[in-house]
Amino acid sequence: MYDELLKEELIESLEINGEIRLYNEEDEIYIKQLEEDEGEGYISNTRKRFDDPREAIEWAIEQFDGLENIEEWD
Repeated sequence: MYDELLKEELIESLEINGEIRLYNEEDEIYIKQLEEDEGEGYISNTRKRFDDPREAIEWAIEQFDGLENIEEWD
């Protein structure tokens, strides 16, 4: 239950702020909304593109091998 609430909070944060940074001691993932001239959607610091914020956050969680491995986010 907590994991699902946290996931929804991350998705909402990305939607509202247009960007999010997730990290732990070893890794950092940054996702931002594309500028109008770049098209629609989101892009990560690894240059992976996403159609919507849910897809982007789910991918990021996979990169960290689960929510429990994300130490901080902003």
